[in-house]
Amino acid sequence: MIDYVLAAVRSIDPVQTIVVLSRAKADLQDRLPADCVVVWQDEPLGTGHATAQALPALAPEVELVAVLFGDHPLLSGGAVTSLVGAARTSKCRAALLTTVLDDPAGYGRLRREDRRITGIVEAKLDQTGRRGAVEVYSGISCYDRRWLEGALPDVPRSPVGEFYLTSLVELAADDRHTETAVVAVEAPPEVAHGVNDRVDLARAEAILRQRINARWMRAGVTIVDPASTFIDDTVEIAEDARLEPFSVIAGQSEIGERTRVGPHAILRDTTVGADCTVLASVLEGATLGDHVEVGPYAHLRPGARVGSDVHIGNYAEIKNSVVGARTRMGHFSYVGDATVGEDVNIGAGAVTANYDGVDKHRTVIGDRAFIGVDSVLRAPVTVGDDAVTGAGAIVTHDVADGVTVVGVPARPMARGGKPADTRQGN
Repeated sequence: MIDYVLAAVRSIDPVQTIVVLSRAKADLQDRLPADCVVVWQDEPLGTGHATAQALPALAPEVELVAVLFGDHPLLSGGAVTSLVGAARTSKCRAALLTTVLDDPAGYGRLRREDRRITGIVEAKLDQTGRRGAVEVYSGISCYDRRWLEGALPDVPRSPVGEFYLTSLVELAADDRHTETAVVAVEAPPEVAHGVNDRVDLARAEAILRQRINARWMRAGVTIVDPASTFIDDTVEIAEDARLEPFSVIAGQSEIGERTRVGPHAILRDTTVGADCTVLASVLEGATLGDHVEVGPYAHLRPGARVGSDVHIGNYAEIKNSVVGARTRMGHFSYVGDATVGEDVNIGAGAVTANYDGVDKHRTVIGDRAFIGVDSVLRAPVTVGDDAVTGAGAIVTHDVADGVTVVGVPARPMARGGKPADTRQGN
């Protein structure tokens, strides 16, 4: 969540970014950007108290202090820019990011006298009986630094023993001759959406997905059913790609032009070239060239690097392997820890037996090799260029270029189409 908040902060090019952490969140420190200054709130004494911990760390040149909440992932850079811009232009003491909600729930309401903002009324103390749309305070605000440093010590302790930023609004509005002591900047309702539990989290993620999908559709990507398509914010998608229903594109994935993903595809940290098709398959940490067909029901695991014009069919699995251009792997086969050349045919049920119970070993298959149905290549082993393994062959030794091997264990073919007898004396 805090990554989204920090992204919104970067939109204003801040002089510095200070993150206030409790000791319970100490592990977060190592995951923050290097330019973040971390200060600690040793006691959970409220938002006003947290802000006070940050003041001694402010750089001398800071004039405005924006206070954001780390659990507001829907905060946009545009909203932060508008808030800080209003504070700078109006020269106010406090600028508040507000929104209008039909159901204000537990949010504090703005109290006004004529046009002046005079304070925040906590939801449980609002006795006006107002119904319908209500202007509420999101909790996000921006202050004149000099005024803030003088006012924070005057924030009263609440009945539960905490110090709240909402009290600053009334302090800022104390000068009744200044209409702009406190200004409000209205933003879309989602800016007020804090995440306090898993229900809030799911709602926030749903809104983020809608934003992400809309952004890609406006950029020329076809998303057939946005409601059933899940795209991480870290994904890159080229123009004219097509995402079919019930697909998940996650992590640092990239999708090339005119590529079709789905339906029912999962891509995680995977790069797919142009003009590819990935149907009902799982790709994790894989790289595909152009014009590649995958699926249905294939599994490409981390380290799978597939060249252009390759076909990977149903129930095929590739792990930590390089597959050359124009290779065909049509049915329920496994290639693991292997280097496969170009124009290779891998028959149904073929397996590279890469694990001996202790270590993993590599298999090398040369260009234009033909791996027959149900062949088992016991690694480490090399099958040369233009070599052939017969159906059901168990290959335990290297196969030279152009040689055909058959049998269990596999032996080169003799003249007449039978396996050569390699026993002593024959």
